[in-house]
Amino acid sequence: MTYSELVDKIHADTTGIAKGYDISFLQELFVRTMKTSEDFDKLMARDLKMFSEIEHSLLNSNEPKEGEFVEFDGNIARICSTRFGDKFQLSNKIGVYVSDSCSQASGCTWDCDIEIENESERLKLSNLMPTGKTMKGRCWTFSDRDAGGGRGVWFEIEFKVWSLGGLA
Repeated sequence: MTYSELVDKIHADTTGIAKGYDISFLQELFVRTMKTSEDFDKLMARDLKMFSEIEHSLLNSNEPKEGEFVEFDGNIARICSTRFGDKFQLSNKIGVYVSDSCSQASGCTWDCDIEIENESERLKLSNLMPTGKTMKGRCWTFSDRDAGGGRGVWFEIEFKVWSLGGLA
């Protein structure tokens, strides 16, 4: 596969996954090794199946996960850290790594754009209630479940939406 064929293939993809790969990873895997367009199709199919399986496992979990969405005070943000016992943080400025039944947010810093009334009392996992809704969110994992530099692939999957209670 030539570089031009690879770029054309990325632009022609209708699933959105092709644009989620690092171009240097694709060049190494397909252009330098002279693999075919069909090989790229097979990789995308495997990764789409993998994201579908991950989405299914996350949606079947009963506990809030990093990367999931929270509705609060007419706003929405993503859970970015659950490492403080019952407390958590929210942000819309994170990357979310996903794998089977697990998600982990990166770039977890205080998001000054999020204002929550009674924040210290309300941002507790015990105040989150399921809504039964889902929302598409951007996330990444390693292509073909093979970890390594540049092997990440970004995609959008459905995440649960929780409602934040805790106001008296």
